[in-house]
Amino acid sequence: MSASARPSSPRAATHDAPSTGGLGAFLERRIAYILVFPTVVGILLVDVYPLLFNLWISFQERKISSATATFIGFRNYQRILADPEVWNAIWISIIFTVASVFFSFIIGFGLALLLNRQFPFRGIVRSVFIIPWAIPAFVAALVWAWMFNDQFGILAALFRSAGWRAPIWLGKDWALWSLIAVMVWKSFPFQLVVLLAGLQSIPKEQYEAAAVDGANVFQRFWSITLPLVKPVAMVGVLLAAVNAFHYFTIPWILTRGGPANATNVIPIATYNIAFIAGDFGYAAAAAVLMFLFILLISGIYIWQYIREVQDVG
Repeated sequence: MSASARPSSPRAATHDAPSTGGLGAFLERRIAYILVFPTVVGILLVDVYPLLFNLWISFQERKISSATATFIGFRNYQRILADPEVWNAIWISIIFTVASVFFSFIIGFGLALLLNRQFPFRGIVRSVFIIPWAIPAFVAALVWAWMFNDQFGILAALFRSAGWRAPIWLGKDWALWSLIAVMVWKSFPFQLVVLLAGLQSIPKEQYEAAAVDGANVFQRFWSITLPLVKPVAMVGVLLAAVNAFHYFTIPWILTRGGPANATNVIPIATYNIAFIAGDFGYAAAAAVLMFLFILLISGIYIWQYIREVQDVG
């Protein structure tokens, strides 16, 4: 380009630019708000409004047998504090959440360490391990219900072929642990994907430098892998815990909270209170309690995350 073709100054270049006045300029200035507006409206309608409406119902006596609703203040919450069935459901939900997240994390982390290495057909092996995550929850629950069948299930057949007596997998003694096993099978691929992404983000130069300094495999794992993968692992554990605590599909299809309330996790208890007993106000209070518990888990994570950021800073 010749010197004569260049604009003489930035001011001249500004004058040469096409003018975008009127409606075009208004849209250009407001385009970000216009693009965000449908999302904000969707969040308000789908998330915020049901949450506030549920909170309002939790302060009412609203039953399916009555056409009217009466404001009763915190009486539903007082009932929850004195209701042993609700506390039993909370306790079962805590066991279900902690056990399923713990075992899925251990399995996912072990497989992530394995799949982070180079070996033939690694891509195919990774895809195979992700299959349980891709299967819809209700389909997985139906398959496992057949596998747990005392007479015709494959697990009972394997035990009989070995000469052992198969336990009643969905009986009172084993039902909760059977649900935990299915939840671990369904959720460990999520931990695998998250942790594998974290492992692959660690620079290989750090391992090479540590090896030159004489660090063994365990020392490299303890000093490099664990600290650098910890933030990603915390996100995975938090999301898995929130998902497990309010998980409904697999427990409902396999046991519906039974037998004898052995698997009556808090989502099933809330469902039964609302749609079996028809006590919507009381069920709304139980749902608020479940929401507060999830909020507590998230708050602990955020507090821990802020502390780590401050320590690094």
